[in-house]
Amino acid sequence: MLRNKNIIQLLVILSLASGQGRMNGFGLGHLYSNQGIVSAGNGVTLLSPSFQRGVSLSNPSTWHNLKFTFLSLSYGGNENYLASKTSFNGYSSLSDAALIVPIKSKSSFGLSLRPYSDQRIMLSNLDETAFYAFSDTLNISKGFIRSGGIMDFKLGSSYLLNENLSFGLSFDILFGSSRQNESIDFGGSAIVSSSRMRYVGILNEYFISYSLNPKNTIYGSYLYSLKPLEGIYQEKHLFDDTNGNGYHDFTGPFFDFPFPDSVSSLSDIRIKDIHAPSGYKFGANTNFNENNSITFEFGKSMEGGKNTHLIKVPLDNWINSTTSQNVSYNRFSNDLSYRFIDKLSFSIGAKYLSHVLKKPELKISEFGFSFGLGFKFSPVGNKLNLNYYRASRGFEGFVDKEIVQQIQIGISLADLWFVKRRQK
Repeated sequence: MLRNKNIIQLLVILSLASGQGRMNGFGLGHLYSNQGIVSAGNGVTLLSPSFQRGVSLSNPSTWHNLKFTFLSLSYGGNENYLASKTSFNGYSSLSDAALIVPIKSKSSFGLSLRPYSDQRIMLSNLDETAFYAFSDTLNISKGFIRSGGIMDFKLGSSYLLNENLSFGLSFDILFGSSRQNESIDFGGSAIVSSSRMRYVGILNEYFISYSLNPKNTIYGSYLYSLKPLEGIYQEKHLFDDTNGNGYHDFTGPFFDFPFPDSVSSLSDIRIKDIHAPSGYKFGANTNFNENNSITFEFGKSMEGGKNTHLIKVPLDNWINSTTSQNVSYNRFSNDLSYRFIDKLSFSIGAKYLSHVLKKPELKISEFGFSFGLGFKFSPVGNKLNLNYYRASRGFEGFVDKEIVQQIQIGISLADLWFVKRRQK
């Protein structure tokens, strides 16, 4: 147990020295569902309405409440750093792209593309080892680089069973790849071992919305792995990186040895049941009037993958379970008013996450808050969204905390589909 803790501490010191963030070293890397806000139009809630009255972009059972077809795009920037400000890590990317089409206020279908996980790890041995051989002194250092991620292509639909009850369904197709390089540097010349893992999997989630009365609605969802994530592991041939770029190629005045066209990759290995999440979420929404509401959500997810230990990562550990609790206040824009102030919408939310890791069962806790602002700039509901999230993340056994900041910018464009035009 003590040896495992020492390994974890060493990994954290090395990774944070490069500004990677500790959660990037676990399993598939950093899951975007644990980053803070999924999209600019959602805020901290996932099931309860936050985009418009009665509509959540991430809950298909509410999509039929849209009056127009929406194309929504969100771009996010993230920054993680230790509270002592000894390291920083920042990056930005497209966080969500969705097209949702309501059909006669009875049903809907939609599709979206978003990142599912990401891994950015760069570890290096800060202490060089020197030894004397063949009348020369060689300084040896080791390095580890892992990059890549998994994307999520979602297909969803909803159906209104009656005026109080609606159902939703989504299929999440996971795909992507990760790349890994391990190197030993002999004072200018490095021997590199590289590999690649390609992923594919399918998740299935059911949604339900039930209106208790005009002011109160409850929501629920259940997620399971229809096809657990599996990967094809491909190991490359060892090579001497004489040109120092980290790739097996002909670039530069000196060619890598052996020549890239003289060797081939080793045999592929299929690894099944790498990642098999399951979980549930519940939410409740109360409308004070047409423009103001408050929501509460609770959720739990579990990792059911049986071969997680076969993934070659710096730390043989995964997030075994996650519990989340959210609360949010939303003020929606007034669709009938032309005043500038009535075109604005805003939300304030708080979020608490508790993760439990495998082997050893360490805990990670996160508490954060968000503030969102929206502006409707057309009669059909075209909208700009801005959302800010800040959280403090604590790791069991470590005094220093990690500060998480995220800003999301989104635009949603509306149009009218599936309407029979009157002939002239």
